[in-house]
Amino acid sequence: HIRTLRMAVLEHFASPGRTAADLLSTRDSPPPRIKSGIGPLDALLNGGIMAGQIVEFCGKDNNSIRSRIAIEYAAAHLTDNCTQSQNTRVFMLLSSPLSLWQVEQSLNRRLSEYPKDERMQMFRRAMERLIVIDCKDLESLLAFLFHYAETQTSDQNDFLVIDSIKPLVVNALQQQNDAHVAVNAVQTALRDITNTMHESPAAVLIINGVSQRTSRFDSNKPAGDLYFRPDLHSVQPSLGAVWAMVSHVHVYVYPELLPGDNDDDNFNSSPRDTGNTMATILKSPNAAIGQTCTFYQLHG
Repeated sequence: HIRTLRMAVLEHFASPGRTAADLLSTRDSPPPRIKSGIGPLDALLNGGIMAGQIVEFCGKDNNSIRSRIAIEYAAAHLTDNCTQSQNTRVFMLLSSPLSLWQVEQSLNRRLSEYPKDERMQMFRRAMERLIVIDCKDLESLLAFLFHYAETQTSDQNDFLVIDSIKPLVVNALQQQNDAHVAVNAVQTALRDITNTMHESPAAVLIINGVSQRTSRFDSNKPAGDLYFRPDLHSVQPSLGAVWAMVSHVHVYVYPELLPGDNDDDNFNSSPRDTGNTMATILKSPNAAIGQTCTFYQLHG
């Protein structure tokens, strides 16, 4: 059974290859980037999430801030292209209907500067390009990815959001002895739909947890820097080393913390949340590991 599934996956996503001349002819301009409108975060990602890239936002505790970031990227992609003729779509693979309401709120905020009639038309076009997938287990995720790969065309400008990947994979690993085969199939599918050999590779954003939680003072912090910094050597995305190879970019998202009132014992005092959010690069082909930005928290 396992060998049959592996062979089916490999056969399904096997690439016939393309000539170098053909690839160069389709790349007259840099790949498009999706910007969230959160300036520091977009700058951290060198201008946003690039087509053909899998970006993973990971963090501890609940997913609320990371989910809000994903929603801002999705809403921005819809509104930035709702007046253009190109075929822009956003697929949100979710397990909570609350996210859809938050997308609506973000769209209304972004379109508020337009006259009422124009705003309503743009909002409707944007919502028509938003496809929500009820994704509650690994099988439904895999079924969607296979279907998407089969129907992916060269004129699409697609953005896929998976919020979040951890419960889908963890539940499968707990219930099935051969679930790792399905996990490998998901990895293969994600890498295929973002393959830059496609004329229009998709961009993918994944929400994940972290496997180890650390929030303490960094002994090598610059002078005068009183913020709590994560120990980057002990923070890794959830789901193990194999999954860590899937995404091109890992961003650790965490609250900005200051020491508490006990200035004489900063290591033992309770940290104080400033209300801001910090993001640090854990893995990226285009940015230095440890590069960090700070931005205001996003509230639903």
